[in-house]
Order: sequence, then C-alpha cells, then structure tokens
Amino acid sequence: MRLPYRIVRPLARIALKTYFSKIYLNGLEKIPNDKPIILAANHPSAFLEPCILATTLPRPLHFMVRGDLFQKPIYAAMLMSLHMIPMFRLKDIGYKGLKRNFSTLNISYDLLNKNEQILILAEGTTKHEKRLRPIQKGAARMALGAIDKYPDLDVQIVPIGVNYADILNYRSEVMLEIGDPIPVQAFIRSEEENPAQIIKKVTSILKERLENLVIHIDQKEDEDLCEAFFEFYRNNYPTPNFPVQAANRKPLEKAIYVARKVNSLTPTAKKELMDKIHTYQTSLLKNNLVDEVIVQPHFYHPLAILGIIAGFLPFALGWLFNILPIQFGRYLAENKVKSITFYASIKASMALAGYIVYFPILLILSLFSKSIFLIIFVIMIPFLGFFALQYYEYLQKWTQGRQFYKTDATIIENLKTQRKTILREFEKGGAKV
Repeated sequence: MRLPYRIVRPLARIALKTYFSKIYLNGLEKIPNDKPIILAANHPSAFLEPCILATTLPRPLHFMVRGDLFQKPIYAAMLMSLHMIPMFRLKDIGYKGLKRNFSTLNISYDLLNKNEQILILAEGTTKHEKRLRPIQKGAARMALGAIDKYPDLDVQIVPIGVNYADILNYRSEVMLEIGDPIPVQAFIRSEEENPAQIIKKVTSILKERLENLVIHIDQKEDEDLCEAFFEFYRNNYPTPNFPVQAANRKPLEKAIYVARKVNSLTPTAKKELMDKIHTYQTSLLKNNLVDEVIVQPHFYHPLAILGIIAGFLPFALGWLFNILPIQFGRYLAENKVKSITFYASIKASMALAGYIVYFPILLILSLFSKSIFLIIFVIMIPFLGFFALQYYEYLQKWTQGRQFYKTDATIIENLKTQRKTILREFEKGGAKV
C-alpha cells in the first residue's frame, strides 16, 4: 500500500461518513481474503463508487480509471500513488493510445497475481440514474488475460451493487450489496469453449447477479413515483443513526421491491397513485409538515428546548469554523460542473481537499500564537463540526415534531388516512415487504 493511499484513505473515510448519513455494506463475507479479486460495480456517479469501496472494504483497492487523466507526468505519478491504473479508451485518446493498454493490463495481471483487489466499473460509462445499464466485457477480459499470463491464478469476479438514496444532497444514504463471486477458472476448466465464448458467458452471469443488487427503474418518467415510495418505506422502517456504517439488507430490499412493483404497474395505476401522492404532499407542504413526522412524531419534547439552548454556542462555533471547506465544495459543484453525474463527486472530494488545506493552516496559525487555549480550540474544531452536524439534524426533527403537535388533530388523521390509502393501493395484489 503506497504512502499517499495510506494517508488519503482514512481522511476519505471520515469525509464520506460525514457526507452520507448511513452507509449500508452487506455481503462482505462473500469476498475471499486469499484470492485475486476483480470487483465489478455499477457506476451511477463520477468517482464516488471507488472512494466508498476503498474506504469500506478492509483490503487495499486498486482502480481502473480513464487513461486521458494520466497525460501529464505529474498527474500520472499522483494518480498511481493513489492505486489508480490507467485504461485508455478509443474515444478519449484515439487508436494510437490503445496500445498503451498492454502495459496497463500487465500491471493489473501482476497485481492479481499478488492476490490484490482491482475495481472495474462494469457499465463502462457513468450516468446519474437508478437503473443498471449494459454490462461491458472488461471484467471478464481482465480475468482471462490474468489467467493466460498466470495459468493457475484463481481469479474471482465479485459483483457489487452501489445504490444511492439521494446522491446530490448531503446526509443521504448509500447501500452497497456484495454478490456471490464468479470463479473464472471453473469456466476455463469445465467448458470447451474459445475465450470469446467464455467472456460472453461470464459477462452474462455478472449481469444477472448485478440485476439483483441494483435498484432498477425501467422508465425515467416513473422516477418521481418511485422516489415517493422510497421515502415512504424509509420512514416506515427507520434505522439508528449510529454506527454510520452498518450491515442491513432491509433498506435495499425495500427499495428494489418498490422499483420492481412500480415497473409492473399499468400506466393508469401509476397515474392514480401519482395523483394521490401529489394531493398528500400538497397537504404536507400546506401544513409545514414532512412525511417522516407523520409516522414518527416522537422527535418533539418541550423540555428539549433547554438542551437546544445549551448546545447553541458549540453548534455555532462548529458551523462557523467548518463551513468554509464545505461551501468550497458546494460552490465548485454548483458553478463548475456541467454534468449532474459529476456533481456529488466534486462536491464531496473538493470539500475534503479544502479541509485538508484549511485545517492545517488554522493549526499552524494557532501554534504561532503560542496560546494553549487557541491551540486546544483549533484541535477541537473537527469535533465541534461533528457536533454541529448532529445538533442541526436533531433541531430539524425537533422542529418538525413541534409542528406536528401544533397541527390540528383532524388534519393529522386525514394525512395518516391518505398515506395508508396510498400504501394499501400500491401493495394491493403484490407481495408485502
């Protein structure tokens, strides 16, 4: 593991556990610890998937990334120190550059021979959507190439589904589901087929397994309907805030159920449900309520105002001294990013980069001051930032709960009835979650 990777990895882990409110990681036991691994994941964001997997999986991870990013020697050295391996594509670098893939692939084969893990983003391209796109043959080709060079290599292709609840906003959820590994040697030893046929078969199996690990909405026009039901089910089955990373399959199972159910509905049924949801959401908005508080009104307690008042000063200090790098990431994402696919990746990574520069500057300035109180305060800034985050989220829920108890009981009962009716009509004729 190279030194820059060792340094950046824990910092990225902290940043991602701040960016996401919950990281669900399931199936970790399916990844063999003593074999060469090609991880094949879907690719809904620009480069968040590699970051999340590198910080959640116990073993070091190497990544295949676009080769055109390696054109300048200084960039190439920096990226390779972070375990990135260039893969040159025709559309990025032209025919002349494709021959550079031979040396790149040899690097990959040698890493696999050392029982390392390599991540391939199996769709080949990235697009911000909740659906699985066509799976490319890169993972299977790499596995066969490694076995061709090292005939006894027991390469395993492990499918991983990466699913975001709302990647564009801070404090959403991400669900990672690891599938059963595909032992590529088994196809070579048991099938009398040429390499092209083996690649096709392995890719087909990889596709089938990823389909069970990824939320897939067939039609783009159904996304709003799905998102409404995703929210309903998240609120019906809340999970504890801590730990941030947890093993829990239920959230993804419910989301996949919702998507498949919506996919199976008739256009008339979809429209009727969407109309009822619109009426319900309009009623919520009119009364300054949110769906979460309709099913979880316990966030409010009058005496909690004492804790809110007592916590305001550390909250204000935490917010004030941590907001600059966060705003830096948001500013770049909102003003410099042209494709929505890169929005979350830039926002998260640039906020982290800003913090890596910002915090040492504050620390150095405090050391020059020779004031022990100022030095201690600067050291406490990250902890105050974490407190501010928790305080703000609690204050939001407390305010929502207060609004719930202020609202006329008749209105609340009407909203509960609307919600139950929507869910009952949605589940009618289908299996319960």
